[in-house]
Amino acid sequence: MKTKLKVGVLSELTKAAYEKEFKRLSKAAFTQANSEDTAVTLYVKREHKFACGATGPLMLIAKLDAQWKKQAKEDLKGDKKMVMIAKAFVQEGENGATLEVSPIKGNAPLAKIAKEAKAILKKAKLTLNEFVAGSAAAEVTSAAGAAEEEQEGKQETAQTEEPKAKEEAKTTEDSASDDTASAGPESTTIDPQLEKKKAKARQVMAKMLENLQKIESKLQK
Repeated sequence: MKTKLKVGVLSELTKAAYEKEFKRLSKAAFTQANSEDTAVTLYVKREHKFACGATGPLMLIAKLDAQWKKQAKEDLKGDKKMVMIAKAFVQEGENGATLEVSPIKGNAPLAKIAKEAKAILKKAKLTLNEFVAGSAAAEVTSAAGAAEEEQEGKQETAQTEEPKAKEEAKTTEDSASDDTASAGPESTTIDPQLEKKKAKARQVMAKMLENLQKIESKLQK
């Protein structure tokens, strides 16, 4: 349940195109995010300027990809009262359907969001209601968030240090080759230090390849 909207084209997004996508995601949530166990992310930016000139809340109910998560982090660096990142799911009842919301980050008041997005919520046949995530779910969400941030940090570090690590590994291998050559063709004695250098070089390259594969796999999701 991912949004079709791309962060890179937000400046070209009209309010009509946004409302069409919001209604599509809302409809999908009735079957794909209809319990706390299947809850997805609710992203809200209260005052978004659309390409058509209109200003209003930009709200998405979806599993955010890496680019949207990055955008959410950037939004949170500004006025937190204008942003909300939450877990949400649709719950149907006798009096209609509610979008159950459990805030995670940002300080945007749910009551103001409900008022500002009243028209689009009405079209989606939804009302907003805040719920307190179960203790087990809250722990899982917190742990998942921490693990995700840690993984993103590792990926950024890997991307930064990759060229340096490759150069160091190449230098180590070149040095090992020079040492072997200088020993002469008749030398048959194994140098323990040389073997350690070679082993370290192989470990560095193996680790870098593993990190690159993880990054590539995440980007393809």
